[in-house]
Amino acid sequence: MLFKVILVFVVFLVVCAPLLFGERLRVRPEDAVKYTRRLRPSYKRWNGPKTDERINRMFAECIALMRELNVPISDSICPTVELTSAHTYFGRCWLKREAGKPSKYKYDFYIQIPGWTLNNSERNLRCTFLHELIHTVPGGQYHTGPWRKWARYISEKTGYDIRYRGGDDITPQDLKNLRGE
Repeated sequence: MLFKVILVFVVFLVVCAPLLFGERLRVRPEDAVKYTRRLRPSYKRWNGPKTDERINRMFAECIALMRELNVPISDSICPTVELTSAHTYFGRCWLKREAGKPSKYKYDFYIQIPGWTLNNSERNLRCTFLHELIHTVPGGQYHTGPWRKWARYISEKTGYDIRYRGGDDITPQDLKNLRGE
């Protein structure tokens, strides 16, 4: 019975609705393009290098700091940071391979930052790396219990303000760099 009701409703939408409501339901292709442009700004692509030696050295120092503080980060983190075209985040931790399961990836975790942030303050970059490294802690994939616990611990020990979004380490210039301005 329910199936018949749903079928009648779908037939009504397909056949009768355009006749009753006319052109108001139809979106012309030129309008669709106009609306999508309004919703999605045209950002530039990052055409720079895919990685950077200065950033990789800084990332290695952050890993060493985490190990020195006895934070249980993963042993399977890619040592090179990938630079992307992103404009919506300062850093990203990718879980590419689950421990003990076969995969085409060499490491469990990969860290990405937007190429636009290469000119950000060193403090902002280090804070971003520490934030992303906490995601490699067991149970720290999300900004919940274990992640918050370790973020508070590292903030107390290092003086960096590690939060879910941002912190006091982000300057207006860092935000402009993120947008590629």
